[in-house]
Amino acid sequence: MNLTERERIILQLSRQGLSDYRIARKINTDPPSVTRSRKNADRKLLNAVVDLEWASRIGVNISEFNSNIFNSSQYRFFL
Repeated sequence: MNLTERERIILQLSRQGLSDYRIARKINTDPPSVTRSRKNADRKLLNAVVDLEWASRIGVNISEFNSNIFNSSQYRFFL
């Protein structure tokens, strides 16, 4: 899952409770672009969760994966 820089920024601002309109004003773009980017990010995150649930169901031990992956920039907003 690769979130774009814009998607990460929009998710972070959205988590702070800002509306798409206020986010658009803050990052100097139009509200439909913010909505589209937020929906794309939500879709990517949902797909990642579904993949993790599937891996867990088939018995993949996720804890064996390199924990450094969660320190990468694409997952930083989870921490």
